[in-house]
Amino acid sequence: MHCMISECKMILKTAILMTVVLCLLVSSSVSLYAQTAVSAEPETVGMYIDGAAYSGRAVLYNDTTYIDLFEFSRAVYPCSTSYAADTRTAQLTGEDITLTATDGETYISANDRYLWCPSGVFTDGSYLFVPLRVAAKALGAQVDWNADEFAAYVTVTGNGPLAHASDFYVEDELYWLSRIIYAEAGAEPFDGQIAVGNVVLNRVREEIFPSNIYDVIFDRKYGVQFTPTANGMIYREPSEESVIAAKICLEGYSISYEILYFINAALAENFWVPQNRPYVMTISGHDFYS
Repeated sequence: MHCMISECKMILKTAILMTVVLCLLVSSSVSLYAQTAVSAEPETVGMYIDGAAYSGRAVLYNDTTYIDLFEFSRAVYPCSTSYAADTRTAQLTGEDITLTATDGETYISANDRYLWCPSGVFTDGSYLFVPLRVAAKALGAQVDWNADEFAAYVTVTGNGPLAHASDFYVEDELYWLSRIIYAEAGAEPFDGQIAVGNVVLNRVREEIFPSNIYDVIFDRKYGVQFTPTANGMIYREPSEESVIAAKICLEGYSISYEILYFINAALAENFWVPQNRPYVMTISGHDFYS
């Protein structure tokens, strides 16, 4: 009798285990199928260029309208095009524009300026998609969104592509902003580097801080504000990624216009900021405060 009870318990345990495994497999399959379905069938967006219906692809991804770069350029500012399959990089070349976009990156480069694409650049079959507003800015067009029609209206300004980096960035600003980003966040993820640059530029706009990038970085009115200015790390040559992050910040892109302070709690010796300022967010090793 004791053996029969033991065998029954063993059979029951096995049945329960098999049921749990089966449920997990079914759940996993449903989740994978849903993800594939969403990726395969993005929502189509209506689009017009100078009043005429756009015949190319325009799709919604992460609440952002995306277009195929080559199709869009043919309609707005015709260029010669090329695609390097080994690096998955598309290039447009025209009289006043050199633009590159790489699958998987979070920015495009146009005339050595860097335009941020937080949801990334991606491919779908033979199409390479970039955000509509980013492509429009690069190629000299304006975008207006009509929510009622679920459509984007693009107007070609006639001013041509955006100005070259040498005519846009202030050399001294780029020099110091890229260095403080590298010194403070060179080991952080890319959005963490952008956030550090945002802190500096947000301070420039605030009356209680100095009104330019250099003076904000070297501000000591209430003690050293950025440790690299005291230990000499500010003078290190920045990485290419930190320079790109600085350029993105100088383009006006921001993760948060609120953040004015950041701290690495694991390394900090002074905790005035978390004790006195409102917390906003954390990116990797840095906590940011307003």
